[in-house]
Amino acid sequence: MFSRRQFSTMLLSALVMLPALAHAHPRYKVTVAGVAGSAATGINSSGTVIGTYPLSATVTRSFVNTGTGPVDIGTLGGETYAKGINDGGEIVGMSFKVDGNRRAFLYAGTTMTDLGTLGGDQSIANAINNRGDIVGIATLGPDWLTGRAFLLRRGSSMQDLGRFEVPDPEGSSEAFGINEKRQVVGISVLGPYVPIESPNHAFLYACEEMRDLGTLGGQTSTAFAINERGVMVGEASTPDFRHNRAFLFAYGKMYNLGAFPGGEYSAASDINNHNQIVGVAAGITGGTGWTRAFLYQNNSMRSIDSLLASPGGWNIQGAASINDGGQIAATGCKAGSCYALRLDPLP
Repeated sequence: MFSRRQFSTMLLSALVMLPALAHAHPRYKVTVAGVAGSAATGINSSGTVIGTYPLSATVTRSFVNTGTGPVDIGTLGGETYAKGINDGGEIVGMSFKVDGNRRAFLYAGTTMTDLGTLGGDQSIANAINNRGDIVGIATLGPDWLTGRAFLLRRGSSMQDLGRFEVPDPEGSSEAFGINEKRQVVGISVLGPYVPIESPNHAFLYACEEMRDLGTLGGQTSTAFAINERGVMVGEASTPDFRHNRAFLFAYGKMYNLGAFPGGEYSAASDINNHNQIVGVAAGITGGTGWTRAFLYQNNSMRSIDSLLASPGGWNIQGAASINDGGQIAATGCKAGSCYALRLDPLP
């Protein structure tokens, strides 16, 4: 077991200075990766996109597109939601079984495998690294209040990462991201319910210890991704609970990435090893709500709509993931339909 001093030293060494990118915001070409009604959820280093699509009006399934068109990845019995993909093309997510329970899965080759639980009935896998380590949430008992963040190493059994020590017997934790060092990020209950928000904080799990990353002044935060430098991103509440903001956590501190002018919300979904960050922002203008995907780099948040080389009527409403080549898995809408997209930076 590492001491807190050793943990802090390791964390600070991992959070090296963030290099400023020398180039300006890139321009992007749009490639449709899914069918009408689809949404992108991930991308790997080769540009393979995963996402969800409507098999019917009431059934959602998942696809993978390596560049030759979307292919259904199958199911454990019911609806399927792909969540993450690694550079080897292994996909993780959640599928309903015929009994209605949700189960984490690993899709490799053409085979989908049920990853089991921590003793309960439910589980969801959210991310997989290139070593094959998988993280997510699995239940200890009959309901999601017993859910715990898990780490599943290749060839091993599912490990319960625990939660913050609180007096309330109920409350869960969930892991959303992992890097090659097996540093895991997510969210954990922090204490009993306090109006208006339940206190849940983002965590970093490393060296067998869960560290509280804090908030931006409110009661809640969630970390969604971590890069190989140990830099983390997510969303956190401010003292005005309605105004969650995208954050970057580095140097032991959480930084508010802001929002668009007139915006009320932002959240960062992913960060690559060049510290390019993608996410979503929302607001209301003139009584009309809007949602825009963003790219954040060089201390500047830009709407991805403004970065399209040929806009073509697209409104990019979500950006799920960005690889080190700058390719983005996004969801865009035009002419009344939405599609999973791959956005490729132009030279």
